[in-house]
Amino acid sequence: GPYRNATSFTMVVSAAPPIVIAPTTLPDAGVATAYSTALTATGGNSGPYTFAVAAGALPAGLTLGTTGTLSGTPTAGGTFNFTVRATDSASNTGSRAYSLVVSAPTISIAPTTLPTLTRNAAYSQTITASGGTGTYTYAVTAGATPMGITLSGTGVLSGTPTTAGSYAFTITATDSSTGSGPYTGSRAYSVTVLQDAPVLGPATLPGGNAGAAYAQSLTVTGGAGAPYTFAIVAGSLPSGLALNT
Repeated sequence: GPYRNATSFTMVVSAAPPIVIAPTTLPDAGVATAYSTALTATGGNSGPYTFAVAAGALPAGLTLGTTGTLSGTPTAGGTFNFTVRATDSASNTGSRAYSLVVSAPTISIAPTTLPTLTRNAAYSQTITASGGTGTYTYAVTAGATPMGITLSGTGVLSGTPTTAGSYAFTITATDSSTGSGPYTGSRAYSVTVLQDAPVLGPATLPGGNAGAAYAQSLTVTGGAGAPYTFAIVAGSLPSGLALNT
């Protein structure tokens, strides 16, 4: 009869090498500071790899692209724990846990100095903040603004000062960061309210007649207040009239 030869084979199918994500740690980030770092993967059945957050959550303001770019501008401070998963073309996966520190911002307030004010003169100055996450709210946290001057929550210092003198106060701006925020920044100000110049009235004087008695009172508004002293500084009065000091 016919002869048959039989041969046995053993096939070894090796598992794909594990997928490893790099880097092992992430550089620190800062609130309101642009951030970008690239994650890479090796192993598995090679790329392309797809990246995603598998557990935990990124800081507000950061996103992880599917190609592995972690980027954005953080709006939350603190320490954030999350796990990134990489998936290869054959659906093999690998993961790495990360802890990302997002540091607090330095909030600056402008301007550095305030202009001089004048009593009874309308005044308006906008205070601005930078360095943190907008929007900001503003408040006087020490000292006192000049009488008649107030600071709005949006940073407008305005009004009409009613009392001359020197004033010192501190303005604090609070940002809108979340996480370990919000954060604050402060600036101390010293301002002077100058005395306003006296204003003489009336603007015109009624006429008089030769040989007829004449009297007219002058009024003053502004200045440091009574007593006022009056004097002729230019020209001369009609003969027969005098100005009482």
